[in-house]
Amino acid sequence: MSNRRYEALRKGYRQLALIGAATTLVACGAGNSGFEEQQDSLRQELATCSYTITTNTYDGPNYWGTIVFKNTGTSAMTSPKISFNVPSGIICDYDYEGWTHTQSGTTCTYSRVSSLTVGVNASYTFYYSTTSNASFTATNVQISDPSCGTGGNDGGTDGGTDGGTGGNDGGTDGGTGGTDGGMTANQKKVAEAITSIWENNTPVIDYAYSENIKDGRGYTNGRAGFCTGTGDAIQVIECYVNLRSASNGNLMAKYMPGLITINNRFLSTGQSQASTSELDVIGNWTADWAASYNNTTTRADFKSCQDQVNDRLYYSPMLATAKKWGLTTALTKAALYDAFINHGEYGAKEFIRAANTALGNSGQVAPVIGYNGITESAWLQKFLEKRRDTLAADSTWIEAIDRVAIYEKLRRKGNWDLSTAVRNDVRARDCWGSSYPFSGYTVRQINPDGTWSTPSSYTYSCN
Repeated sequence: MSNRRYEALRKGYRQLALIGAATTLVACGAGNSGFEEQQDSLRQELATCSYTITTNTYDGPNYWGTIVFKNTGTSAMTSPKISFNVPSGIICDYDYEGWTHTQSGTTCTYSRVSSLTVGVNASYTFYYSTTSNASFTATNVQISDPSCGTGGNDGGTDGGTDGGTGGNDGGTDGGTGGTDGGMTANQKKVAEAITSIWENNTPVIDYAYSENIKDGRGYTNGRAGFCTGTGDAIQVIECYVNLRSASNGNLMAKYMPGLITINNRFLSTGQSQASTSELDVIGNWTADWAASYNNTTTRADFKSCQDQVNDRLYYSPMLATAKKWGLTTALTKAALYDAFINHGEYGAKEFIRAANTALGNSGQVAPVIGYNGITESAWLQKFLEKRRDTLAADSTWIEAIDRVAIYEKLRRKGNWDLSTAVRNDVRARDCWGSSYPFSGYTVRQINPDGTWSTPSSYTYSCN
């Protein structure tokens, strides 16, 4: 298989997941000024800075909370602290990368363990988890920061309006140190590098990539194949606009009107949008996307936005899903992450339901690990088989059938914490029989710290 993208293999399931995720963008997409007007009544200015809460939700079935706030003050936040109240008896129990928390009664308080800059008019998406499987809305949300004094204003607890999910989270690219819900930073690097092989034929995440691969979804872009016709590329650009203006070197800001037009059609029809004409009349999209990352002045902001949207749409929901089902190992989470990227949240959860049912948990009891003696190894085996069968049943997806085999090989070898080097020197036919075609991915070796090489020799095997 050549070094071209394999994005054409990703369709259907992922689109369904993005329809809901992108809906909130249309509310603010008609122009940020409209969003500002809607939120003005919620603002209470402080002496030095203020903020607006634009999203406040807790998804009980997935044990996952989301709070988005926008810095509406006159100075950047440098180390925000977030506190909020949860219903009685509920325990906050998860520290997203870069955060630590304490709890007193029903008040959960999250503080930064590393620096974080939320610029003026930028937004930040904060995630948390609790012991509750019932949905609720956090109350008395308060944001404080050294640049704001000790206070902050509760700009409302609207659970349905996402006025922008940008911001500058300096810890979403799997840097050094820290843990991520059971995955260390290095484990996350390995998981992302494995997926990058399937996406780019190299473990190097391709932030500058942009191409119309004629799959009916417009331009495919960046580290996760964000598409202009499926509601996720617009989220990257909206974030980027929040961080950097056109006058400050943002080459992508001018495309927002065209993206909004395309996104509105996507949302109203539920169908991927192939048209790029609304973007092409404005400029050279692919060249501007690549330049936004290749320019050392704008790279950090552009990379940060891709990391944030990737984490928000795929990585963080994967962690919440793993937690719900009692899946604790880095290997299982790496396999889930790849499924979320390839098939979207909806598709990955279909595989989960199918695996649970096949193992005798048709009632979808959570956590599944330990239920009627189900082990994580048995569960992962069945999950991979269900995903394999879905890939094999599609005339296009079957070309990527080998991407499932590496996780099966690592399961058989017992490399649960990804502590030994990983090679994709395995094909589906090595694990499950010769009827599967050869995908042709270049064999790479990924070390436990995320570094990689191309081995000079190897033997295909599932053991």
